Amino acid sequence: MQARPRSARRTAAADAAQRHHGPWRFKARHGAARHRAQRHRFRRVCRYRRPSGRACPYLADHKPLYPPSKRGAARRRYRHGLGAVGRRAEKAHLPDDEKTEGRGLLTGGGAVNILLAAVNARYSHTNLAVRYLQNALKQAGIASEIAEYTINEPARAILADIARRAPDLLLFSCYIWNIDYIRRIGTDFRLLSPNAAIVLGGPEVSFDAQAQLDAMPWADAVISGEGEPVIAEIVRMKKPRGVFAARSFADLDALPFPYGDLDALSNRVLYYESTRGCPYGCSYCLSSADRRVRTRALPLVFDDLRRFLDARAMQVKFVDRTFNLDAARAEAIWRFLIEHDNGVTSFQMELGGDLLTPGQLELLRTARPGLFQFEIGVQSTCGRTLEEICRKTDIIRLTENLRVLRDAGNIPLHLDLIAGLPLEGFTRFAQSFDDVFALRPHQLQLGFLKLLRGSALYAKRAQYGLVHSEAPPYEILRTPQLSFAELARLKIVEEMTEAYYNSGRFSHTLSYTLALCPSPFYGLLALGEAAPARSVGKYERYDLLYDFCIARGGDPAVCRWLLKYDLCLHERPRRLPACCPETAPAARRAVRSGTNTHVELFPFDVTDPARAPGETALLFDYTRRDICGHARAERIRL
Repeated sequence: MQARPRSARRTAAADAAQRHHGPWRFKARHGAARHRAQRHRFRRVCRYRRPSGRACPYLADHKPLYPPSKRGAARRRYRHGLGAVGRRAEKAHLPDDEKTEGRGLLTGGGAVNILLAAVNARYSHTNLAVRYLQNALKQAGIASEIAEYTINEPARAILADIARRAPDLLLFSCYIWNIDYIRRIGTDFRLLSPNAAIVLGGPEVSFDAQAQLDAMPWADAVISGEGEPVIAEIVRMKKPRGVFAARSFADLDALPFPYGDLDALSNRVLYYESTRGCPYGCSYCLSSADRRVRTRALPLVFDDLRRFLDARAMQVKFVDRTFNLDAARAEAIWRFLIEHDNGVTSFQMELGGDLLTPGQLELLRTARPGLFQFEIGVQSTCGRTLEEICRKTDIIRLTENLRVLRDAGNIPLHLDLIAGLPLEGFTRFAQSFDDVFALRPHQLQLGFLKLLRGSALYAKRAQYGLVHSEAPPYEILRTPQLSFAELARLKIVEEMTEAYYNSGRFSHTLSYTLALCPSPFYGLLALGEAAPARSVGKYERYDLLYDFCIARGGDPAVCRWLLKYDLCLHERPRRLPACCPETAPAARRAVRSGTNTHVELFPFDVTDPARAPGETALLFDYTRRDICGHARAERIRL
């Protein structure tokens, strides 16, 4: 028997549904409108379920496209002004006979809707913890749902999305950047759903968990420490109460790959863990509380990394506390990634810079530019301070290794400093800043000490005379060596470092300007104190730097053209700051408008630090950029 055309089969199924359930009551005249109506009718049939949950008999071969509870959910969210909140939910991919549409089994056979909620700092970030918990539940035969939000979304909108999902058990992943948000959402959700169970987990609530639970009466339970070993036990309880701490540590080899659908996360930062724990005892860090280190077997790590590479993920960030703790293991992973590089994915690691070996430095020279990105915590170059915080760093070897990496030019380096550490005052911190600045990192992160509950430094805060904010993130307010007013000045240096150095927009002009100042630290401080006390636009920053440079004795012509050079390196100039000269007509005619190139004619060689006189024409190609994001610039003849 010859098969009927697909359109005929669709029409037959729709007609059968109409005979069974009556007319659909929509208008269709003829032609394309009638065809669209038939398709619309067929889609409605395919989604139809009886109240009992069983599909219609004549549609037994058709799998419903969406569960009934999700029908029109996106449309309702936008109708009520909730935007895209909640659209980033994932379900555990269980076998068909175990799927319960986000519901897990409780004792006694009842069903519970489990929601694992993460409130991230940015949309591009992903939460690794909730995915580990989802996989732990999946291994126990329990389905769950993940919902990821950000602290930039309205708390009311997040609450509305959670309430729409109507979870019977809601678990929050808590950190210092989201705990205030979670308190607001959790308090209101308790009023909306008094019978739901609310469980908290994460580093922000793990230390002194009972006190944390007492301070948040809307929560039912807290997971202290690792959640994978206890999450299934909590879910099986009808009403979990109290503090749950794992009696054993999770076996990293037993943890499945955390990400289900990598294609849906193609433009996100994916976090990955190959080791857990840290043997070092840095007193400001929570990892100092447990120095046991567990590793995931290298064959499993290679399989996981191959998944990231095959999916062409944008960026994978290792959360290992010190990635190169084991030199042989780190070198094996680097070699694997270099040999299997897909030309797209980048991997970020946190390193001990002084632990790098000459062999590793030679290997890293062969990596594709941008394949790796290293974050290295210097924290301070003051020996007394490093000794006081139990941080053992060979500063001389660290400096040598960083210079080798910087000269190679293929790996972006992010170096960290912490202001407010014991025994380091304003003047000594300025020296630490200048020491790190001299290494020319691609990013210099100036952070401020946070007194984290559970850290050794928090326990000794009175001994050191450290005064910190009681509100998250518990930032330092004053030390015996550093006043609050001096910390405020360091905030100015941080802002200028972000705006003028880390942005990469002012590389050449900033180097020229800071050479006119006593030091980079005091130059950035003076630049910030001269800036207006208001938000400043992108192009206005060029004018502010120009005025500051001239006030410091800089050559106006040199400064103007260096600013123009910096602007052209970063973007094709469509508008110019007031301080920048116009593009010469000959340069404008050299390249057709609308292409990804730009030609600029300079009165001297801006690429040469000596700035040799004589007209120099440069072609900027914005399709080819270096690891700093700067366009490729080549000399041409006009």
